[in-house]
Amino acid sequence: MASKQANALISIYNAANDSDGWNYSLDACVDYVGAHSANILFHDNSENSRWRYSLGSKMWRGCTTEQMARTIELFEKFDTKAWAFVHQHSKQTLLVDTDFWTDTQHLADREDYRFFREQLGFCRKAGSKLNDNLCWTDNIAFQFPAHIDTVPSANLQKIRDLLPHAAKSIEMWRTFSILKSQYKAVLSALDHVKVGLCIAEPGGSIIVANEEATRIFESGSALSLSANKRIRSRTETLDRSIDRAIESACATSSGQNSLAESLGVAGNKTDAQISIEVAPLRDSAAEIENHFNGALITLIDLSSNLEVDISKLANAYKLSPSEREVSKMIVEGATINTIAETRNVAIDTVKSQLKSSYRKTGCKSRVELARLTFKADPPVR
Repeated sequence: MASKQANALISIYNAANDSDGWNYSLDACVDYVGAHSANILFHDNSENSRWRYSLGSKMWRGCTTEQMARTIELFEKFDTKAWAFVHQHSKQTLLVDTDFWTDTQHLADREDYRFFREQLGFCRKAGSKLNDNLCWTDNIAFQFPAHIDTVPSANLQKIRDLLPHAAKSIEMWRTFSILKSQYKAVLSALDHVKVGLCIAEPGGSIIVANEEATRIFESGSALSLSANKRIRSRTETLDRSIDRAIESACATSSGQNSLAESLGVAGNKTDAQISIEVAPLRDSAAEIENHFNGALITLIDLSSNLEVDISKLANAYKLSPSEREVSKMIVEGATINTIAETRNVAIDTVKSQLKSSYRKTGCKSRVELARLTFKADPPVR
């Protein structure tokens, strides 16, 4: 893998547990893409929340207070409309400014384009929303030098290569930032996360496991640890898949691969069922060791008595009170029959409400709904 792309990937995963690292990650991304600058914009989808230019490459960090104030003013006047257009597309769909502003004849003379060209040195822009989670919005944008009238397709493809990694790293960063704010650490505070989290080194051995992951392994119901600390299931096929996922994630975290995440399920619906997610991990704070690269494995025991707060997800996806309650009970492990009996309604009513919840959230199963619930509200206690 070319060194600039490797540096960009390494820096992206460094930033997952180090907020300050995002600025320098964007520098590496700009270098790889061949852009003028880049930034990440956040928006918490709650009442009275505003867009925030939270992270930026070197050019943005060097802006004066007056330039940033003018940028925000112009953003609210023009770019909020363009981003609304971007959000009509699926996550990680890359669009350029002229996909929305089609009147290019007059675009160059518009006040925002004149300002960006004359004051900040760029003209063409490309951007994408990173995740589909309606509880928040995170967008990435790249800007290109003012002399470029059309962004070359090769540069756009490089952005596309980075999008799934930026999306995954920011998703991890949301949980890690809570741990850091509450416990002044990330990896050493994993026991405060209510789902199973463990860290694998290259080679597949688990070197860190929080209390919930340890409980899952020791129960031996669907997953366990072998003598050499590898995750093992009940089938050789799944064992090989887990090993490959960890190997690929470790390679990505060291810039030698390009796999952002792997998903799977161990067990079955009539017995223990464990959701498995494997993602690249870098220990930028050196809580394990300097320059550590490995994999973060998230385990959700769907057969245990989960206690979840579904309010944030329900508000974001506009679930009705009945859909909210049914979704909460399904994630927590209740059967359709149990929900019907508890709520004193017909089984067909529960099925209809659950089907509506799945449609609104884009989920197709209890596993997907559980994952989305914990991503909407990271389970840090």
